[in-house]
Amino acid sequence: MAVIPKPAPSTLRAIQEALADQGDQWESVGVPAGDIGVECDRAIWLSFRRASAPEEIDWQKRRIFERGNIEEERLLDLLRMVGIEVWGEQDRVRAAGGHLRGKIDGRALGLLEAAKTEHIVECKSAKQEVFNKVKKLGVKKGKPEHYATFQFYMHGLGIDRVLYLMTNKNDEEIHFERVELDMEYAMRSVARIERIINMPEPPSRLCSKRDDFRGMFCRQAEVCWGEVRARVHCRTCIHATPLMDGNAGWDCSRWSKPLSLDEQDVGCPAHLFVPALLVGYEQIDCSEEEETITYKSPTGDIFVDGATNAD
Repeated sequence: MAVIPKPAPSTLRAIQEALADQGDQWESVGVPAGDIGVECDRAIWLSFRRASAPEEIDWQKRRIFERGNIEEERLLDLLRMVGIEVWGEQDRVRAAGGHLRGKIDGRALGLLEAAKTEHIVECKSAKQEVFNKVKKLGVKKGKPEHYATFQFYMHGLGIDRVLYLMTNKNDEEIHFERVELDMEYAMRSVARIERIINMPEPPSRLCSKRDDFRGMFCRQAEVCWGEVRARVHCRTCIHATPLMDGNAGWDCSRWSKPLSLDEQDVGCPAHLFVPALLVGYEQIDCSEEEETITYKSPTGDIFVDGATNAD
């Protein structure tokens, strides 16, 4: 017989509901710097194109984000406590026409190991297992996604050192590591993101099967495998193209105009899916006059993509 769980205290439920009722959703304007280290090109493309539903920020995620912000300030305060100058919190870093974007945790000058060398500061916290791996192997091997992120920051800001700090959430131990800029690595990483951004269709999957462990927690998995149809808005439309000469701009060839972020989210009646987003669908007809493409779905249903009333 299954054990009946104890009901949560009313006050605790009220707190959780109050946090959840703020109803936040999170979605990056472009490719966030934290995604540079994502192994799968297809996942980055689908995220950039906003193919999946935005991430819902529930009460638990909100608390996790808040803890990360608090720990960041604690680590920066420790540097200040020993006389290190800290500034530049949340300075922006942009590349790839503004589509690749991030914010640093801070800059520091006056480290005892290199008093005259400016460092970018990257602050993280992690559970015991992750912390031990980073402590043993270093950030490059122990947490390569963090390494990829701050290499981009150094490259973008023209600074050749980073101070990487990680707190162990279990016992407050601090990992302290100074890392040099790897220019070749950083340039290759930025070039990879530019290549993905400019792809008109999603690249191939990293995972060879649906239950591949590498894709178990991928937020793009349902759209990637065709279990859920991609969202209808400008970034999933064949008419939209990211611009590489501005600040995260997009252009619509159907209406011959630039697209604001609000316009991208809303889309228009002339929307036509990037065909490769319709996984498993077979094109069986099209009408240039009506601006429609007709597909047969994997289950045999007929799906007419496009509009007959666009003006």
